[in-house]
Amino acid sequence: MSKEKIPHVALVGHMGSGKSTVGPLLGKLMKCNHVDLDVVIANQAGRSIGVIFEEKGEKAFRDFEELALKSKISNQEPLVISTGGGIVERTANRELLKEKSFVIWLRADTETLVKRVGNHPLRPLLKEKDPLEVFFELDKERAHLYQEIADLEIDTSNTEPSNVSEMLFDSLKSRLGLNHE
Repeated sequence: MSKEKIPHVALVGHMGSGKSTVGPLLGKLMKCNHVDLDVVIANQAGRSIGVIFEEKGEKAFRDFEELALKSKISNQEPLVISTGGGIVERTANRELLKEKSFVIWLRADTETLVKRVGNHPLRPLLKEKDPLEVFFELDKERAHLYQEIADLEIDTSNTEPSNVSEMLFDSLKSRLGLNHE
């Protein structure tokens, strides 16, 4: 299949599910550029995600996130896009992802997510909170939204990122006609 016909591939899921780690690996296998929306937002705002949350609040961050998604998903060249965990909270984002990309939901069990991100100081939603409680709440709020837009789901709990990216690439080869050329 020619490169122009390959859609964007968007990785969605909770923080710690592996989006930012698997994304570049998958992009390399697909011979596509990788974009991490959190990095795009931080670069455009000139501040870290945590500082944006602190100074401007979550709504302002979600506004930045929506603009970054619109900007990157309008790119003609296919991209592998690592999204932020809350990208699915806005209907417009879900519609855009579903319409313009092949959406992959990277899932992981709550205990794995807590092990991976714990009380990481750069995770504003976890700041001064019990990570286990936060992930249970986020899962209640977001799991059905991830499922609503996912073209493919994969559990990353007990799998190395390189293996996840290879499994995804194998699945995409058959679904989207990708090859190793």
